[in-house]
Amino acid sequence: MSKSMHWKATLLKTTLALSLAFPLQSFFMDGGQQAFAEGPNDPAPFINAKVVNENAGKKILFDNTHGQTAGAADWVIDGGFSDFGNALADNGYYVKELRKSSPITLEDLQGYDVFVIGEANVPYKQTEQAAMKQYVQNGGSIFFIADHYNADRNKNRWDGSEVMNGYRRGAWDDPAKGMSTEERNSAAMQGVASSDWLNENFGVRFRYNALGDIITDKVVAPDQALGITKGVSTVAMHAGSTIEIIDPTRAKGIVYLPQTKEAWPNAVDQGVYAGGGIAEGPYVAISKSGLGKAAFIGDSSPVEDATPKYLREENGQRKTTYDGFKEQNDGTLLVNIINWLSKKESYTKLSDVSGLQLDQPTPLLPFEAPEASTEPQKEPWAAPDAGYKWWDPSTFKPGSYGGATAAPTAAYSLVHQAQLPNAQQFQIRVVADNLPAYGTVSGFSAGIYLTGGTQVAQIQNADGTWPTAYGYSSAFSMTADGLGHAYKDLTVRIKPDTTGAASLRLRQNGNNLKTESVTLANVPAEPLPEDKPPLPDQISIADARSKADNTLVTVEGIVTTEPGAFGGQAFYLQDGTAGIYVFQSQSGFHQGDKVKVTASLTHYNSELELASPVAIAKTGTAELPEVKAASSVNENNQGQLIELSNVTIHNVVAATPAGSFEFDATSGSTTNHVRVDGRTGLTLDKFPYQEGQVVTVRGVAAIFKDNYQLKPRGLSDFTAVDSSAPVTTAALSGTPNSNGWYREDVTVTLSATDTGTGVASTLYNTNGGEWTGYTAPVTVSSEGDSHLQYYSVDNAGNKEEVQSLLIRLDKTAPAVRLTQSGQSVHSITYDEAFTFELAATDGLSGIASQKLLLDGKEIASGQSLQAKQVGLGSHTVQYRVEDAAGNTAEQSFSFEITFSTSFSAVQALIDQLDKNGQFKNNGEANSLRAKLSNAEKQLEKGHKDQAIKHLNDLQDTVEKDAAKGKMTASAHEQLAQHLAYLLQNISR
Repeated sequence: MSKSMHWKATLLKTTLALSLAFPLQSFFMDGGQQAFAEGPNDPAPFINAKVVNENAGKKILFDNTHGQTAGAADWVIDGGFSDFGNALADNGYYVKELRKSSPITLEDLQGYDVFVIGEANVPYKQTEQAAMKQYVQNGGSIFFIADHYNADRNKNRWDGSEVMNGYRRGAWDDPAKGMSTEERNSAAMQGVASSDWLNENFGVRFRYNALGDIITDKVVAPDQALGITKGVSTVAMHAGSTIEIIDPTRAKGIVYLPQTKEAWPNAVDQGVYAGGGIAEGPYVAISKSGLGKAAFIGDSSPVEDATPKYLREENGQRKTTYDGFKEQNDGTLLVNIINWLSKKESYTKLSDVSGLQLDQPTPLLPFEAPEASTEPQKEPWAAPDAGYKWWDPSTFKPGSYGGATAAPTAAYSLVHQAQLPNAQQFQIRVVADNLPAYGTVSGFSAGIYLTGGTQVAQIQNADGTWPTAYGYSSAFSMTADGLGHAYKDLTVRIKPDTTGAASLRLRQNGNNLKTESVTLANVPAEPLPEDKPPLPDQISIADARSKADNTLVTVEGIVTTEPGAFGGQAFYLQDGTAGIYVFQSQSGFHQGDKVKVTASLTHYNSELELASPVAIAKTGTAELPEVKAASSVNENNQGQLIELSNVTIHNVVAATPAGSFEFDATSGSTTNHVRVDGRTGLTLDKFPYQEGQVVTVRGVAAIFKDNYQLKPRGLSDFTAVDSSAPVTTAALSGTPNSNGWYREDVTVTLSATDTGTGVASTLYNTNGGEWTGYTAPVTVSSEGDSHLQYYSVDNAGNKEEVQSLLIRLDKTAPAVRLTQSGQSVHSITYDEAFTFELAATDGLSGIASQKLLLDGKEIASGQSLQAKQVGLGSHTVQYRVEDAAGNTAEQSFSFEITFSTSFSAVQALIDQLDKNGQFKNNGEANSLRAKLSNAEKQLEKGHKDQAIKHLNDLQDTVEKDAAKGKMTASAHEQLAQHLAYLLQNISR
C-alpha cells in the first residue's frame, strides 16, 4: 500500500510516462476555461496489448468505482498501478479501467477475463456482489488486492479487506455503525448488507492482522502452486495482512511469511496473530470457484509504483506511493497470477487437481468469527479534514479523482533567446504555472513555422533521436511541483538558411495554447537561464512552526538525524531557533548537512512536519547544534536535540519495527517516554543498560499521537550516570592465626574498581594519621594494634565509605624466668624439699599457654617437691611458654639430687626402709641402727678412725645380710650408696 497515511514509503521522483490509447483529459483548456480533475464520467484510460502472443484477445479490467483513489491510494493503470498495467500490456493483454458512478453490473464485467480490485474503500452492494459471483461462476476471475487492517483510506470505517470480506469488523449487525445520518443515507451505503461473502464464494477471508516490513522467501514450489510461483524467490510486504484458508478444497496459499513478530507499528491489536509462518495464514492465495478463479494478496505494496496520478481527495496534497512492483520478485508474481487467472479451466475445486497437496484450515482466534468481531478502537482512525465527505465527490479537492471543484487556469510562457539560431542547435523552454500541485499533464507539442504554415524546425525526441521531417515535436508531458509550476526544455534545430520572421507555437492535443513571433538569424546559441519558480522567502524554523497546516514555507537548518533512522529518507532539521521533522524521499543527505527546504506544513500523528518538499538542496555542512539540557520533552523543544540527565530506566518494552523498544525515563516526579527505533542500529538485544540503571540520554524531542517522547539516534546518545562509588579491596601478605595475630610484617595491597567513570585515587592512613595517596603496597611493621583506613574516589567524584583494617602484630616471644625455691636452678641433696617457680609475661598478644616439665612430666609452678621422691641423680626441668600470636619461649635446665653427708640422713633411710617393709624383720633394722649409732658416737668423740671402722663394719653387715636375704635388693642398693657417700665425706 501507499503508507503515507500510516506507513511512509520512499518517494521516487518518477514522472508518469504511460502510453495510453486515447488523449488524456487535460487539466486546463485555452481561453480561460476552468480545468477539472478526471472523474467517473470521463473516458476511461486503457492500454493496448504491446505484443501478440498466447494472451492475444484477453482483456483485464481494473476497478475504479469503489474508492481506489481515496487517501494515498492511487490504484489506477495510469497512476500508482501503471507499472502493473504496462507489464500486463507487455505480456499481450488489453488493459482498461472501469470508471462509472453507478453500481457494477454483470454487463460491466462480461467480456473481460480478469477483474482486478485494488483495495476498494467503499463497500460493494449486494447487487454488485451478486454480479461478481455470477461473473466468476461463468468463468471470469477476480484478483483481490487488500491491505492491513485499519488502512481505511477515506475514513469511512471500511477497510479494503473488510469490503472484500463482505462485513465490517465489529459491525456485523449494522454495516453503517457509527456513521452520521448523512453517511448512512448516502447512495454509497444503500444496498450494503453484512455477509461472509468472500468465504462463502471462495473459501477464504482476509484477517484483521497488520504485519510490518517483511521480505519473505516462504514461496510454495511451482509444482504445488499451479505454476504461479515460477521465477519467484522472494516477495515483499510493507504493512499488510494475511488470509484465512477456511475451505482447503477451494483455496490454497502460495506465499507465506516467515516466523516473525514484526507488527505494523500502528496496529490496533497485537498485529501478528500466530507468530508468522503457516499458522499466520498465507500472504498470497488462490481459489477455484465454479468455472472461474480468484487470487488474493494481503498488501498493495507489491503492486504499486511511485507514479501516483491524482492528488488526495481529502486535502489536495500530493500522494506518496512506493516503487513496490519492481521490488524483489513482486512483478513476476503478479503477472504470473494474471496468467493463471486468465486461463480458462473447467475443474471447479482445487481438490479436483491431481497431485495438488491441499492446505490445512488456518487456525483462527475467537474474535475472528464475523458475528463475534469487535472494533479494538474507535473508528475512523482519524477525523476527516473539515468539509471532506467520502461519499460526496463534490467535496473532493481539485486534482483528485472525481473532484468537481474548478482548478485555476493554467498560464504558459516560452523562454528563448532574442533571435533564434538558424545554424546551431539551441533550446526553448516551455513553462507552465497554475497547474494542480504535483499533477502530470500530457499531450503537449511545439513547432516553428513561417507565414503560410511551412514548418521549419525539428525538435529532438526524448530518446535523443531527431525527426526525419520538419514539424511539430512528439507529444511530451510536464509534471508540476507543489506550487503548480512545471517546465520542459526542448532542443531545436532550424532548417538551414531560413531567416526572418517566424511563429513559435505551443499546442496541447492539437489545440493552440500560445503563439509567439520570433526571428530566425545566423546567431550563436545562448544557454537558457536557470528556471527559478517563485518560492516563499526563507524564515526561521520557529516562525515556520507557528504557521497553519498546508502553509508552504522555506527554512534552512542542519540535519541532526541520519536519514532513514526513523524510516524512509526523512530526517530532523534544526536551526538556531527550533527544529522540525522533514518527510522527504531524496537520498544523499547526511547528519551535519546544511539543507534548505521548501515544503508544506502538516501534522502526522500529532507531530508537525514538512512534507513532500517543493525544493530541497544541500547548501553546506556544519557542526551539529548544541544539545540543550532539558527536564522534559515538551512543546517548546519539539524537533530539537535535548538531553535528559540522571534519569532512571523503567518499564522497558519491545516495540516495532523489529528490534525497537521503549522505556520510561524517570527523574524525581518527572517521567519522560523514550522510543529507540531499531533502524538507528540500536536494538533491544544490544542495549547495554538495565531496568533501574541511571543514564543520561540525548535525542530529538518528538511527539506521537499526543504523547511526547524522546528519540535517541543510537547508542552514542546514552551515557551511564556514575552514581556508584568505587569499591576498594585490601589484600594482606599473610594470614592471621585463630586469635587474629600476625607474627611477621604485613604488606597491604589496595585494589580499587569502578564500573563507571573509573578510579581517580585511593587514600589511606594508619592509626588516624594524615591521609596519604596510595601508590604502592603498604608495609605494617610496628608491633601491636595498627588501624589502617582507606577509601577511593572515582572520576565522577563519588567517594567510597571509609573502610578499616585492624592489623595485630606480635613478633616477640614471651619473657620467662624459672627459679628453684626462689633461686636459680641448682642441685640439691636427697633429703631436701624444693619447688620450681615459672614467671612469664607478654606485653603484646599476651600469654596463651605455658608448661613446666620435670623429667618430661608436667608439674605446676610452685608445686612442693621432695628430693627423695624425685630420686638421686641427674634431672631436667624445662618450660615452654607461647603467646597469643604463636611466639614461643622454651628452655631446659639440668640439676642433680645427691646424698646427704649426715648420719641422720642414713638413719632416716633405715627408718623409711623399715617402715616400707624392706627388711626381713625389725631385728635387722635395729641391728643396723645400733651399728650406725656406734659409728656416729665415735665421730662425735673425735675418733674419726673408729667411726670409719664402725661404718666399714656396717657396710660388711649390709652386704652379708643382703646375701642372706634379710633385706630387699632395693634396700641393699640404697643403703650401700648412702653408706659409701657417708664414708666418702667423713674420709675427706
